Amino acid sequence: MRKRLAILGVVTILGLLALAWHFYGGARVPRGQHSLVFVTANNFDQLRAAFNASSSDVRIVLLLSPT
Repeated sequence: MRKRLAILGVVTILGLLALAWHFYGGARVPRGQHSLVFVTANNFDQLRAAFNASSSDVRIVLLLSPT
């Protein structure tokens, strides 16, 4: 019983570590795609300029809110 509980604990910890790596590990993008950027108040004008510069391309803006 104790051995089974220890194995379950190790598997749970490994699973949590894998999830953390997936969400917070290094971000990779496909070749040819620009690197990922976090939008903040400091670089919002840069995002606006890049968005407006590509007016002939398909653009999508997705706003997510926790509420």
